Amino acid sequence: MRRHLLLILTLLVLIPSLAILIVTGWGVVEHERAMKKIAESYVLDLAQSVAMRVDRPRFMHRAQMMTPPRVLDSFVLDISLPGWVALVDESGNLLAASSRAQDVLPQIWQGGIPVGRTTLVEGPFGDTYTIAAIPTSQGWYVISAVAWSQLLGPMVRFSHLWPAAVGLLAIAGMCAVWAFWRWLIMPLLSLESEVSTLKWGKDLPKPDDPPAVWELRRLRKVLYQLAQTAREREELRQRYVSDLVRVQEEERTKLAREIHDGPLQDVTALLQRILLLKQESWNERAEKYIEIAEESAVAAVRELRVLCDTLSPPWLDLGLVQALTELTDRLARTYGVKIYLEASELPEVSKDIILAFFRIAQEAINNAVKHGCAKNVWVKVSYDGEFIVLQIEDDGSGFEFEGDVEALRVKGHRGIANMVERMRMIKGKIDVQSSSLEKGTTITCKVSFPLISGEETPRDAFNI
Repeated sequence: MRRHLLLILTLLVLIPSLAILIVTGWGVVEHERAMKKIAESYVLDLAQSVAMRVDRPRFMHRAQMMTPPRVLDSFVLDISLPGWVALVDESGNLLAASSRAQDVLPQIWQGGIPVGRTTLVEGPFGDTYTIAAIPTSQGWYVISAVAWSQLLGPMVRFSHLWPAAVGLLAIAGMCAVWAFWRWLIMPLLSLESEVSTLKWGKDLPKPDDPPAVWELRRLRKVLYQLAQTAREREELRQRYVSDLVRVQEEERTKLAREIHDGPLQDVTALLQRILLLKQESWNERAEKYIEIAEESAVAAVRELRVLCDTLSPPWLDLGLVQALTELTDRLARTYGVKIYLEASELPEVSKDIILAFFRIAQEAINNAVKHGCAKNVWVKVSYDGEFIVLQIEDDGSGFEFEGDVEALRVKGHRGIANMVERMRMIKGKIDVQSSSLEKGTTITCKVSFPLISGEETPRDAFNI
């Protein structure tokens, strides 16, 4: 019921208006019918009463039975009741009539009026008349008629005004329904549509909707302020995370430089001294210790160089494909797994994109081997004319992931969260598909190219 509340409210406004319109229309029809019956009954009674008076012997002698009466009593000729009466012969010649019939009868009298029942005719000034003809024993006819305006008076005027009132009521009802939809229902539907698709912290609804009622405009304004505050907080958080990532990269570079200039140089110098020491003559036991020291120094130099390369890869300046090639070769040797790299022809991209894709690939391969126990990893980078796409797929055990990055961050699993933040920094999108059904994990990163300066972060920076 709540889902159709707007429709129910509309029907609650529309149905009473339609009901009133139907009832009033039916009332008008019944009112017209009642007036018609009243006029018919009155005219018939009047004509029959006059016919009975004409037929009574006291009005005329036997010799006068076939002679039209010259004078009728006051009831016949000068009746004070509404309407008028007239006496005509078989040819339609007027024999006698009340005073009010003199002017009207010639204009409304038509031959062929049914005898014994009433007929409606239109008067000279648009009045409606009910007329009846009753025969007498002498072969004459008593004609009686009454105008509705004279008999019914205010009822006729009311009946004429009633359709106009009903029409105005119907128009008012329709206008009310239209206003209800225009200023309340439609703004509510628009607001519901906006809120249902609103990315909280990223999108902003319309600040105002002028056609809406004041309460809805106020509600929209408050919603806009809340969305604007959430967006500012999200932008502040993204700037904070971006600054953290940048500081992290700067610290890695600084640490790699310090390791290279400090411990690596010291161990290299130590290795040189050991090599010089080997040139001297030593007994067999001392030579053995010197060889062990040499091996340890060589291993330390190798590990320090690998650490420096990991912290600040020097081959990032060679381009995205070369950087990924070097990364996959080194990780394949380090972990003893097979890593397949497929790279198509790519345009020259910025260092930010190279660094983001490099770190995401590095993190994804490390997670696939360490946590998913993958034996094979496929890395593919391509360009379709609109997007540069990086895809990392493995055959590991996978993991249950419902798309809540913050929940992973709270649990200490920062790998996916770091990937998402890096894609946000370059205004790209990332999609993670994984499950715990031994189907592995697939990570797809897309960034539009060329990256337009000042372009806003996409709404769906993270899709699951």
